[in-house]
Amino acid sequence: MNEERYHELRYNADYSIFVFASIGRHGDLLKIVSFDEIDKLNNTYNLALGTLLPGGNVDYDSVTNNGDRNKILSTVARIISMFIEQHPGRSVYITGSDERRTMLYQRAINYGYDELIGIFNIYGRLSLEQEEYEPLDKSKKYSGFLIERKDY
Repeated sequence: MNEERYHELRYNADYSIFVFASIGRHGDLLKIVSFDEIDKLNNTYNLALGTLLPGGNVDYDSVTNNGDRNKILSTVARIISMFIEQHPGRSVYITGSDERRTMLYQRAINYGYDELIGIFNIYGRLSLEQEEYEPLDKSKKYSGFLIERKDY
């Protein structure tokens, strides 16, 4: 996405963990993005976004309200692209820890859709009980999203 994003990213050798600083009204907060393989979905990795706490634990639930939400979401989009570039054939699954966050992800995808769809195939999952995904329809409400690199 051509939105402003954080450029100073740290990541491990296999690009499965990324850390960057969210800089805003509550100071510098370390954000962590991790990719964990989903056992029942071949070559699919769950994206988890959280705040790294001083003791080393990760908080996936609280709202930091640091005033840089769009910049964080744009950074996460770039991280997804980097992960997929390093691991051709892998897909990324995204859902929020609650319905509000899932809707936030959907709004971000819808906002950047024209640019994202040029790079990725994007699918929506209508409910958590449903196993099937459909090509993203911006008018529908989804419970999760599957993103894969387009074949050229």
